[in-house]
Amino acid sequence: MATITNEAMTAVVERYGDEMLRLAILYLGSREQAEDAVQDSFIKIFRAANSAELPKSFVMRVLVNTCKDYLKSGWARNVSLVEEYPETEAATGTAADEAGALRREIMALSPRYREVILLRYYEGFTVGEIAKILRAPQPTVSIRIKRACAILEKRLEGIPREDL
Repeated sequence: MATITNEAMTAVVERYGDEMLRLAILYLGSREQAEDAVQDSFIKIFRAANSAELPKSFVMRVLVNTCKDYLKSGWARNVSLVEEYPETEAATGTAADEAGALRREIMALSPRYREVILLRYYEGFTVGEIAKILRAPQPTVSIRIKRACAILEKRLEGIPREDL
């Protein structure tokens, strides 16, 4: 049974909440889905934690796994809110002109490449920390980062820097 107190969990929410939401938005592309994923992650953390001292890598691993679950769900694969409800594009702030070419291309990457780019360049984790979060060997993480950067470089060839 989890022994983390409500006060300790509140501290975790205050310490990591904003960062988790930012990563989830980048990962999922929808603020509403990201908020749900963060809430689900906190529930999982509360149930699993047995200490008030939770490493950032543990918290982010739970979030990344929750985001992966959201992306694997049937709803996520079969429904595009922008296609079904075009007004949500403006409401969620994901309009193409606001996002920029780089963000669009990052979100178009396969999940295995997108996650390492987001963790490395948006969240500032080291390769070792990413390896812990993803439970993958460090060389695998390094290779994914290099491949993702090569894919992005090729896709963004010829796009003016100010559009990125």
